[in-house]
Amino acid sequence: MAIKPKYYETLYIVRPDIKEEELSKIQQKLNEALSAHEGEIIKSDRWAQRELAYEIKDYSRGVYYIIIFTALPGAVAELERHLRFYNTDVLRFITVAISDNAAKREKAAAESKSQNEPAEAAAESKSQNEPAEAPAQTEGES
Repeated sequence: MAIKPKYYETLYIVRPDIKEEELSKIQQKLNEALSAHEGEIIKSDRWAQRELAYEIKDYSRGVYYIIIFTALPGAVAELERHLRFYNTDVLRFITVAISDNAAKREKAAAESKSQNEPAEAAAESKSQNEPAEAPAQTEGES
């Protein structure tokens, strides 16, 4: 009987002053760990920089990232091993198993977002090139 891949969600918080090359190095290692365990990233997103509930390693703010993926069970241990290795850059992390339905909703949302981005960009550039409309006058104004 073959082992079936499961869906997981990993949320990790990095320090706010991290350099872009250090962050890309972390993300590349995470991608490599997943691909080594037949993993597929469904969604990888930067949420936001937010105030932390309490200070962690002298930081009161952190940048939140989320990865939704499917992989064999051993991938989670490997992924978390890499996150622990970068303990000076990654402040906290958590991985949870999610249902198939939740993962499929996220996948559909990510696909529809990627399809809508070119149309939104074209509409935005078109609206920037058009002159702004004059405000409507209300009664009593001349």
